[in-house]
Amino acid sequence: MMKRITNLLFTAPLFIACQNGSISLNTPPNDNDKITIQVSKGINTNYSNFKNLGYQKGDKIPDFTLFTPEGSEFSVDKTLANGKPLVLISGSYTCDISRFNLPEANALGVKYNAQINIYHVYTVEAHPFDKFCPYSSDKTMKIPTANIRDNVQANQPKTYGERRKLAKKWQAENNILIPILVDKPDNDYWLSFGQSPNTAYLIAPDGHVFYKQVWFNYIDLDNAIKDLLRAINHAHS
Repeated sequence: MMKRITNLLFTAPLFIACQNGSISLNTPPNDNDKITIQVSKGINTNYSNFKNLGYQKGDKIPDFTLFTPEGSEFSVDKTLANGKPLVLISGSYTCDISRFNLPEANALGVKYNAQINIYHVYTVEAHPFDKFCPYSSDKTMKIPTANIRDNVQANQPKTYGERRKLAKKWQAENNILIPILVDKPDNDYWLSFGQSPNTAYLIAPDGHVFYKQVWFNYIDLDNAIKDLLRAINHAHS
C-alpha cells in the first residue's frame, strides 16, 4: 500500500539548474550524442577538493534545463516558482555509496513531499566496468567490493541514449521513488555542481544555495531542510 501511495506522490513535474547560464530547450539531447568522460577535479589535494567545486552556500543557481529518462523537459526556475525549496541528489548505477543511500533518499522524499521538490540527477558512472574510474587519479578501473557482492556491473555510457537507459535500470532495480533527471552528454550538471558521485544540494525558493553536501547524509540534510522551512514560515508570518 505504501509503495502505491509514494509512487503517486512523485508524479509531479521535475526541474533542474546549471552554471552555464540560462538554456531553453524543447527537446532532449539526441540519443546518439557522444559522452566524454574526464577525471574529476575533486580528487585533487588528496581527494579534498570536492568541497571547493560547484556552487557554495549563498550562490545563486541560474536557470538550467535537464530531461527525465522519458524525455520530458524541466527547468529550475519553473519549479522554484511554486515557492518550495529544491533538493538535488546526484548518483549513478555503479556508485555503491549512492546506492546505499537510496532508501534514505526515498524516505526524505516521502517525508517532505508536500513541502519540497526533490530529485535525483543521473551523472557519470562512478565505477564503470569497461573504463577508468572518473575518481581515479591514475585513470584505473576501481570496482567496489559492494558492486561485486550485489552483481552491479555496467559500462560507462558512450552516448546520451545509453545513459538514459541506464538511469531507467537504476530506478527499476533500486525501487527509486524520487524522480530522476539525466545529465546531458557534456556533463553540464556534474561539472557545475561539484564533480562528485553523491552530492546533495538544498536550494531556497529564491534560487540561492542554502546547504550543500559533498556526500548525501540523511540526518544533516533533514536538519537543514527543517531550518529552511522554519525560515520560510517565519518570513511569511
